[in-house]
Amino acid sequence: MEFATYEDAVSYIHGMPRLRPNNGRAELRALLAELGHPEKRGKFVHVTGTNGKGSVTNAIAHILLAGGLHVGMFTSPFINRFNERIQIDGEPIADETLRLLMGKIATAIAKLQRATPGLIIKEFEVDTALGLLAFAEADVDVAVIEVGIGGEHDSTNVIMPEVAVIANVALDHVELLGGSLESIAREKSGIIKQNVPVVTGPLVPVAAKIMAAKAAAQGGHLDAFGTSFSGKGRQNARTFGVKFDYEDVDGPITKLDFPLLGGYQIENASVAVRAARVFAERSQMELTDQEIRTGLAKATWPARLEKISDDPAIVIDGGHNPDGLGHALKAVTSLHAEHLTIIAGILGDKALPEMLRQLRATRAEVLLTVVPDNPRAATTEDYAKAGNKDWPVLDWHEALAKALTENQDGIILIIGSLYLASAVRQELLDSNQPD
Repeated sequence: MEFATYEDAVSYIHGMPRLRPNNGRAELRALLAELGHPEKRGKFVHVTGTNGKGSVTNAIAHILLAGGLHVGMFTSPFINRFNERIQIDGEPIADETLRLLMGKIATAIAKLQRATPGLIIKEFEVDTALGLLAFAEADVDVAVIEVGIGGEHDSTNVIMPEVAVIANVALDHVELLGGSLESIAREKSGIIKQNVPVVTGPLVPVAAKIMAAKAAAQGGHLDAFGTSFSGKGRQNARTFGVKFDYEDVDGPITKLDFPLLGGYQIENASVAVRAARVFAERSQMELTDQEIRTGLAKATWPARLEKISDDPAIVIDGGHNPDGLGHALKAVTSLHAEHLTIIAGILGDKALPEMLRQLRATRAEVLLTVVPDNPRAATTEDYAKAGNKDWPVLDWHEALAKALTENQDGIILIIGSLYLASAVRQELLDSNQPD
């Protein structure tokens, strides 16, 4: 099968089912076998976590790229265009590359479905196969792969990584992963494989215990933030990032700059440094302090407390659950802006009452909005049921216009969902429209 255009190929991807009755990976493995097993070609770093996994994935990829490697990166979701999910050496794959690779994948799917009528390949499995095939055909030295949801049952868990990374564990996607930190941690521990080293961020005790037990059972060494390595520093309001000192058994690196705001980004960046160092040691490559410094400094990441305007100061963030929202709110309020206005759009399947409580605790002016073009978006009624009594629910354009009129000298924070952040970013920065 061949697609006439890039748009046709992306429409095919988005037309695939999102779910099927089972959560196994037999169908994906059959597809990968038909494609020549791209999951078995090259080296991988596998990254999971409730929040921060995208930032960590991005930072690891930039560090290894600065170290001279040919680096693939697979993340989700995209902000502007689908290609962003699959990057090679810091650049999204070309439209033509995606069109040609998807032709191969669609041909393989059609062959499998002829042999097994009724076979279902899910959309994220197609995304995963596309990323793995792109990295294999580009012959990258390493691909840094971000888990979609969870770990054990995620489509990306078909790879054998050189390093398994768990950024953090918090409550999210409870309908899929379970309603306790323990169940979520067990699911995320599923990326830990036999004799593979593990790097974790700061974990709550129950999660730390599960990761340590899983790593020990699999014979892999575990490096934990605060025990095996550390990072200490502060936010840098001037650069809208963090500056910190890092230390582990391989020695300290001082005055590192990471262009993402929030004290928690020191932890994310430290996890990335340790994971990159472990990969380098395992691969017998030299990775200098200067290469780490250069890679981190270039690791910008859209919609993660990203300032998209200086005057007025407009910041967007994809904090979409209580943990992510709480970290972002703490980072912004600590800047002590003269006036803070928050425009929040949250999905209805999130912990709405808790997230509204967090917003209320900031004592900022809050305007609620419905996340555009998303069937999961919280409605005016949903906000009311969750406890909203005082804040207006406006279209985000109306909310932003109101905020700009009333807040000339402070910060306007737009937060609550990556889908909202994406819509705002595309329109305000006049970026390409999403696929």
